Amino acid sequence: MTGSGRCGQCGGCASLRCGGCGLVHYCSKDHQKLHWSTHKEECWPVRIVTQEGKGRYLVASRDLKEGQLVMRESPVALGPTAESFPMCLGCHAMLPAPAPDQDMPRCPICSWPVCGPECAATDRHLAECSVLASDTKGIAQPTSYQQTPRYDIIMSLRCLLLQQTNPAAWEKVKGMESHIERRREDAEPHHEAAATYFTKKVSANCDEETIRHVHGTIITNAINTYGVQGQTMRGIYPTLYLMNHSCRPNVTLRSTVDSILFVRTSIPIKKGEPILFSYLPPSDPLWRRQQDLQNIYYFKCECDRCRDHTELGTYFSSPRCQKCYDGFLEPHDGPSVPWSCPECGEVMEAADVAREAENYVAGLKGRCTTLLQATEVLNDIINAFNVNHFVWMSAAQTVLREMTEMTQEAMSLRQDLWRRLINLFQRLEPGATRRKGVSLYNGAVVERQAATLHLAKDGINKPSLAFEEGLTRAVRMLDSAIQILELEPQESTEIRWLYNARREKQEIYDMIGAGPKEPN
Repeated sequence: MTGSGRCGQCGGCASLRCGGCGLVHYCSKDHQKLHWSTHKEECWPVRIVTQEGKGRYLVASRDLKEGQLVMRESPVALGPTAESFPMCLGCHAMLPAPAPDQDMPRCPICSWPVCGPECAATDRHLAECSVLASDTKGIAQPTSYQQTPRYDIIMSLRCLLLQQTNPAAWEKVKGMESHIERRREDAEPHHEAAATYFTKKVSANCDEETIRHVHGTIITNAINTYGVQGQTMRGIYPTLYLMNHSCRPNVTLRSTVDSILFVRTSIPIKKGEPILFSYLPPSDPLWRRQQDLQNIYYFKCECDRCRDHTELGTYFSSPRCQKCYDGFLEPHDGPSVPWSCPECGEVMEAADVAREAENYVAGLKGRCTTLLQATEVLNDIINAFNVNHFVWMSAAQTVLREMTEMTQEAMSLRQDLWRRLINLFQRLEPGATRRKGVSLYNGAVVERQAATLHLAKDGINKPSLAFEEGLTRAVRMLDSAIQILELEPQESTEIRWLYNARREKQEIYDMIGAGPKEPN
């Protein structure tokens, strides 16, 4: 394979590429052989292809099984999200709210929030500190313990500094899509503020075009991860940015507390098929997904799910036709034009379809605290939307979160909701996903609680068939959950779900006095 890049062995200009993954360049066959002992651990089963109209993207270089590790990658730049509560620029810890008459701890040189002197002296912060300190008027510094867009400049600055600190990574950033002209036309406030700040307020030594490219690159390519406190971070990854989008992805992303990303298949992928990741939550309705993809990434999604008027038979965004009640309104000509009923021809403006659903979801909070309320809300939704609709999903989650009754009837509703949610999630995000693993765990907890209610009713000396069947279902669900959750990196902030599932299974074994002891 040929291409253009830097040799993985010596860093010189290179035209050869690894034939296995196509991700690493070499200046000669000899250097490729010398580098193999290092590269073989990262010769991932993907390769980069180029297609007119789609650009460069990743495809599988061989058949991949469900749950298989596809790639592991560290960010070349990591920082806070565009809007953040005060965060230490040294270790990325969220800073506690200070007393009313006190300020946050700050770096003595640039006055940005840090945990203390040790964090102010970290390599991560030292490179940016002098630039931030040149903001002598403190224009960008967070002034109070509030969520603020001022942190948006940090990620841009860290990418700009790669020119001096990591030239190879900077070359990667330079080659990423930024949609610079479209963003210039849109004059998005954060984008314009970054350009002004780095050219007129601080000594960044960068021209405006470079700054605009970097800021656009971050918006287009950054991937969110979570720190040890659950705080949201965003990173630029030198290869993972090449994953194409689909609202029905075939891989999942899992991150460590250090923002190392692990990409695993959620379903089997055949050789040559694209590696597909959802840039947005697959649980968003059609209009949200299409609008956000257009506004942020400047493309219209044409994935299998979006091309299907019924969203793969789920009718996830379709309201029930209020004229014939037999059909559901579908976006036959696209989500932004009137939706129509295939049964009777009734039409509804796209804006009204979205507004009706969003208003319903916005009004759910506090309406599902009792079994009676929950039942009324769910029945009302079925009259207005499909049983798999985004509104129904939101209502089901609200019921599971708010309803406090622990009667047998309430437990039966919880069981039914979890079963249906798990089925719906699998249609939207098939395979071994964290959502499936966590949902199976939560569903198993409800199954065990329901079984315990049967035991309390029937007596411990005469456990009913319902008790035994409930525990059997719970163990079966936990086995499936554990199998998925074991794919989490040990340093993941989400690894707690695996420990919870193992503990729940052990408690069930303790109840029935059988089974092996689960590992911690």
